[in-house]
Amino acid sequence: MIELIQRRIGRVGSESSEELVRILNRVVFADTDDFLELTRLAGLSPLESYAGQNLVGVVLDKSDLANADLSHALLIRASLIGAELSSANFTGTDLTNACLRSASLISATFLGADLTHADLTGVNLTNARLVNSILKMADLSDANCFCAELRYSDLTGAALCRARLQESNLASCNFRRANLSNADLQGANLFGADLSGAFLYRVNFSDTSMDGVTVTGSRFSNNRGISRDLRRKLIQRGATFED
Repeated sequence: MIELIQRRIGRVGSESSEELVRILNRVVFADTDDFLELTRLAGLSPLESYAGQNLVGVVLDKSDLANADLSHALLIRASLIGAELSSANFTGTDLTNACLRSASLISATFLGADLTHADLTGVNLTNARLVNSILKMADLSDANCFCAELRYSDLTGAALCRARLQESNLASCNFRRANLSNADLQGANLFGADLSGAFLYRVNFSDTSMDGVTVTGSRFSNNRGISRDLRRKLIQRGATFED
């Protein structure tokens, strides 16, 4: 917070050191620990002030940060449960171990973001862009990823149980050892994706593009949308069907 205030003072230029002290006192003695409210008390804009900042462990549950610029910020272990983050910019942001459970991330941008071990259960990522992002061991169970762009992202060991991935672009994604049980991939693009060792029980593959998919050690069962011919080809490539 002090870093943000100092940046504001430097931008305004005409404010004295006494003004800096006055703003700091306003924040320190405020009758709230709500980070977003403290930001406003400091005269900062939530939509402009967070880019590149150290926000490790910050609590912004249920905050309205739609269209906010959080690019290249440190949001390690941050809590954004139920937050409104539609169209927010998380380009290059470190969200390792962050909790975004049930957050609205419609059309949000996560280009090159690090979401390792992040809790994304129940989030809405409709039309979101997560190209070349790191989602190792992340939990996206029950997430709505309709028409999301996840090309070249690393989802090694991620949980995507019951995730809705219809019409999403998953080309060249790494799903090694991921759990996609009961996920809906209808109409999704899996071209060149690596599903080695993934759990794919009861996944809907209707109209899914699976050209060039690596399936060594992948475990299928009770899947929709897989023809006999495709099943045979997948088995030849190392997949196991348990039904």
